[in-house]
Amino acid sequence: MSKRGISYSINLPSSSSHILPINKIISCGGELISGGRDGAVKVWDVGSTTPQSSSAVAGDFYDSTPEEQALKLETQISANPIPYQANAGALTITNSYNLHSDWVNDLQRVGETVLATASNDLSCKLLNYETGHVEKLNTVHTDYIKKIEKSDNKLISAGLDRKIGILDLQANRFSSVIDNNDSVYSLSCQANLVAAGASSTVNLFDSRTESKIWSLIGHQDMIRGLIMDDRFLISGSSDTTIKMWDLRTFKVYKSFDVHDSSVWCLDGDSRCFYSGDRGGTIVKTDLSNLFANKNDDHFNFTTNESTSIDEKLGISTIIATNESPILSICHNEDSIFISDYNSLSRYVNPSTSALARYQFLKTCQDYSPNDELDEAQPSDDLNSMFYDLVSHLSNDTDEVQSNLSVEQIEPSESYNSMFLNVNGGPSTEFVNVGLTTEQAGIASSFVDTTPIEILLNPTDQITPIPFNLKPLTRHEIVPHSVVSKRILNNKRQIMALYLNGDIRIWDILLCKELVKFPGRNNDKLLSGKDLEYRIKEMDDLVQKYQTSDTLNNWCEVEIKAGKLLVTIKDTSVMNVEIYYDDMVKDYPYLAIDNPETSARLGNHKFTVGDDDRFHLGLIFLNSIFHGYTMYEWVFDELVREEMRQVKDNESVTSRLKSWRKSSKRSLTEASSKRSLAEASPISSANVSVNEMPINPPLSEFLGTSEETLEKSVPHYNDTIMSLLQRNKKIYQEKAKQSGGVGESALRVNHVNPCLGAPDGDDELKYFPVINAKHFPPNMNVILFEYSPELGNYRDLCSFKISDINNLLEFPQQNLINELRCSLPHWIGQPILYNRFNLKESPKITFRLLEVDYFNLPPTVKIGGKSQRKIKSLPALESSIKLTSHNMLRVSKILYFLTDKFDGSTKEMKDKKMKPTDWLVLECKGQELSNSMTLQTIKTKVWKSSTDIELRYRRRYD
Repeated sequence: MSKRGISYSINLPSSSSHILPINKIISCGGELISGGRDGAVKVWDVGSTTPQSSSAVAGDFYDSTPEEQALKLETQISANPIPYQANAGALTITNSYNLHSDWVNDLQRVGETVLATASNDLSCKLLNYETGHVEKLNTVHTDYIKKIEKSDNKLISAGLDRKIGILDLQANRFSSVIDNNDSVYSLSCQANLVAAGASSTVNLFDSRTESKIWSLIGHQDMIRGLIMDDRFLISGSSDTTIKMWDLRTFKVYKSFDVHDSSVWCLDGDSRCFYSGDRGGTIVKTDLSNLFANKNDDHFNFTTNESTSIDEKLGISTIIATNESPILSICHNEDSIFISDYNSLSRYVNPSTSALARYQFLKTCQDYSPNDELDEAQPSDDLNSMFYDLVSHLSNDTDEVQSNLSVEQIEPSESYNSMFLNVNGGPSTEFVNVGLTTEQAGIASSFVDTTPIEILLNPTDQITPIPFNLKPLTRHEIVPHSVVSKRILNNKRQIMALYLNGDIRIWDILLCKELVKFPGRNNDKLLSGKDLEYRIKEMDDLVQKYQTSDTLNNWCEVEIKAGKLLVTIKDTSVMNVEIYYDDMVKDYPYLAIDNPETSARLGNHKFTVGDDDRFHLGLIFLNSIFHGYTMYEWVFDELVREEMRQVKDNESVTSRLKSWRKSSKRSLTEASSKRSLAEASPISSANVSVNEMPINPPLSEFLGTSEETLEKSVPHYNDTIMSLLQRNKKIYQEKAKQSGGVGESALRVNHVNPCLGAPDGDDELKYFPVINAKHFPPNMNVILFEYSPELGNYRDLCSFKISDINNLLEFPQQNLINELRCSLPHWIGQPILYNRFNLKESPKITFRLLEVDYFNLPPTVKIGGKSQRKIKSLPALESSIKLTSHNMLRVSKILYFLTDKFDGSTKEMKDKKMKPTDWLVLECKGQELSNSMTLQTIKTKVWKSSTDIELRYRRRYD
């Protein structure tokens, strides 16, 4: 069975870029959207500068005969550079959303300004990238979700768990789940046809019946990219090939061997597609004339003849060569955008339409079905042809030899070419020769403007060159990802090393940076020996800042998506306590007499000593959900008020106003309006009856049956909603029996006594709560699900602390329902009922003995006195053997000792000296600090499983 926990990331201030590589980029009109391995989705303005053109794009010659068209195109192409438009507008981030706790693998546009995202955190989300609204989609996946596609009103998702989920976007529920029998790395869909690329096969499914239609077998390695329309499917594979499949015959219609490395990404359609490979090469393949009408009056080819012509068509252009593998690629009319391990780059998109049209026309003109027939001549004709050839050679041997010798002597001419043959190798149709860039009068520092030549005599002396010399714009990945971490012994602080060399100490509880040690290279990535050296420096700093505590983990901290991810589970949340004096030293606003605390406690008096302990996990839960618990306190009063018997049929609204007035008076008694506003979101100055839409939620809550909730809410019996429904039943039963509903079942007022303390002040204890203003304003808390069956934490929902703590002033019913129906009992019980499971602290046995001064060497002196002159302490009745909890401090042991001594220590008490002023405790000859605990002594000093021996003596300074 799955369980639920909460997590949050410790983030640097919003970065101007991703801190890890970008997995996916898509173009949305004038904007670019990116999803990164840092879990972020960013919106980019691609610039609006007027594109600079190299030359006019080819005109429309379709009103001419094919021969005239070809001649005009040949004139336009020859001795001219390839046409292009260069938009050098800057890439700037306009919006940034920390959407996921792990890699964002895919993005799909599902509305005008709405995106769907897929992540390694096993979740899919809808993001309105203009308003920032986020909606969580249901998922069935148990491992990384690698790809998503939109088809009509459905979202299709697939990943490493071998499942293909088909989600109805309107209902947010799955209509079907298909088993692919292999991990899915690429996905495409067209109407009801779904294509899933796996290890070496593309499986085709009918989404309506969940049945497999066909398997396309032909690749030799993983299929990383798919493009599909109503007739063709294009697949790119790690075997370096790209194949076009005919969906009518399920056979390969055309193959492309234009890459030397694994093809990692595809973009475009069956008329023109862009591909990027692991070696960093980007290729544009123009097939715009592949499906031109070959049956018009000019050509009139049969279907088979048209297919034969299509085999020879395709203009593949080397767009650019990159130093890093291409992770994602997308395009618009004038630009090609690519992401790699280090950056997001923009390249010029050349116009190849004239070349593609010319290639088509020449292929149709040169095509002769007789050429194919000649290859299959009858044997008699072959014998006759062979006889004529032998006769001819016997008569003209000298002439043939003479011609051959001339061809061997003349050296072959060499060329450069940015074009590729779709079947492999440089193009033998188009090359780059003639005038240099300077001679042609065209200067560009970004693209190669060497003119194009139509090659009439094929040659193998061709060197491939890229069209783009460098990116128009290059936006570097910011090296602010965490590469190493060390948790300090107090379990509240962590030291992290960032990829740029910065070392920072963070407070885990607050997500607050405490100390920064800048790196030497600013924003340059560390690598190799520099990284190893910096890690050693961090280890030295850890020793300097390390504390002597020995504590268990109340949370786990791991590096995920380049950030520190803190996760808290029910099994560990109550594991660690902090002493009051340590707490107020690091968090002074938690002191009992601090104004922030006083406002929350009201007029009630509390006595807290340095040796009082508080659970870190409980402090955290009460702090981040403080605003929500206040909302439920108010809502609970409304529920009980509705159930009370009221004279003269008093309306709910009037009763609400009346109760609000009395509630505000009780709050203002605690402190002034100003201090209360700082301490709590329920300030009397902020609460407005008219602005708070409580009535409709109240009617819905009272009118919804528990049977309905059990059917609609997952894990209902382990949600806060089930606890609130249990309260409702209790109130209803009391109302039937006595006409009243009694006191609230909630115990929020135990943590916030200003709300009205319960009967019996002896029940009240001090519970520290951190004000929301001490947390980062954009801090996201994520509720996740985990189980042995899941390959990662599954993100269930997320919320900002700022939103939670403003719920009473600005109720968001969607957020309230999400908290009620998602948060488990282990969170709901402590924050609403002040109930929590306290684990019994581990016990440690120790013995108390006085220091044996006479066993010390004669040369040893304590405080200037030899051991023989030291006044012994009063003798105890017997050797003391004790067992206590592991958090017992040395100071408490010294207080215990003084109580055991007889009256001879009376002079110390008369002088009002504390035991810690004149007594010392030792272990193995090492003097122990008064704040040291038994667990620390056993772990750091005694270092044995046997009972600890502690020796006491007088202090000599």
